[in-house]
Amino acid sequence: MDTNFNYMVVDDDPTNNLICRLMIKKFDPDAEIKLFSKPEEGLHFIENYVGSLTVLFLDINMPTLSGWEFLDNFIEFRSEIKNKFEIYILTSAIQSFQKEKELYPFVKNILAKPLKEKYLLDIKNSIGNAI
Repeated sequence: MDTNFNYMVVDDDPTNNLICRLMIKKFDPDAEIKLFSKPEEGLHFIENYVGSLTVLFLDINMPTLSGWEFLDNFIEFRSEIKNKFEIYILTSAIQSFQKEKELYPFVKNILAKPLKEKYLLDIKNSIGNAI
């Protein structure tokens, strides 16, 4: 089954954003990718989102708004918007984030940087099986 969806990356690190773009394009050449180095701009984009299902890779440690604060804002959006996003934390942090996993159960997984093809394949398979 061919499952098409969009990708969004929210990370203040331009190198990570480039890696994500290259890895996603290699995995899915037709993918639509939105990159945001400022989490506030990512939230603004999501606020009125009308597109199709989107896989969101979110960094935790950002200077103006942490990934957790981003999620606190995301929770406030209407369900029809929130339901269009599959959220994955993509981080270089080494903590287990057990408490946060309980606070944000809609986060699908916490992945270690850099983005890997295996992650993309696992995500495509899990979304394809859920549709």
